[in-house]
Amino acid sequence: MFDWSFVVFVGALSIAAFSPGPGLAALVATVLANGARKSVWFCVGIVFGDLIWLALSLSGLAMIAQQMPFVFSVIKWAGVIYLVYLAIGLWMNTKDAAQISTRSRERGAFARVLSGLSITMGNPKAMLFYLALLPSIVTPESLDAQMVAALSVAVIIVLGTVLAVYLYAADKARSAMTSSQSIKTFNRITGTALGGAAAWIATR
Repeated sequence: MFDWSFVVFVGALSIAAFSPGPGLAALVATVLANGARKSVWFCVGIVFGDLIWLALSLSGLAMIAQQMPFVFSVIKWAGVIYLVYLAIGLWMNTKDAAQISTRSRERGAFARVLSGLSITMGNPKAMLFYLALLPSIVTPESLDAQMVAALSVAVIIVLGTVLAVYLYAADKARSAMTSSQSIKTFNRITGTALGGAAAWIATR
């Protein structure tokens, strides 16, 4: 049977995913430092974080989580610290693209997945969507195993598409930067955006 709540969920998720936020800002910075291929692991962490929020909301654990502010405060500040670390790194960086690429190889896939996960788990936009909006879109009466599977697949496809678009655009911008001055300017613009994202999360 056709369920309009699923269509509304996909539409709302698409709008939320495409709207700029700390996760996308961090992704752009990661692509600039590591290139598109290595940043895929960061995207995996972001998607995994959204699936965790989805599971929390659908299982009813969201209500319990709201009674444990300390845990989510720790997650939130971990994300803030990581964004500030990226912002400072970009502002202080004076190396060219080749040197950045060499330095970035030191970080493994697991570290990038963990970075994406921490950003998503501490992102107020993700919290708001899954803890507040999702329960009003998907009613308990419409939930069954098939709906849960469909919602999970929708999260993977929608986020995968959005992240791929940003990944491609950021990698093109990275390839276009040929001079040290252009790299420095772009790094500082991105660093400022990340610092703003960190401040936005910290004040929520």
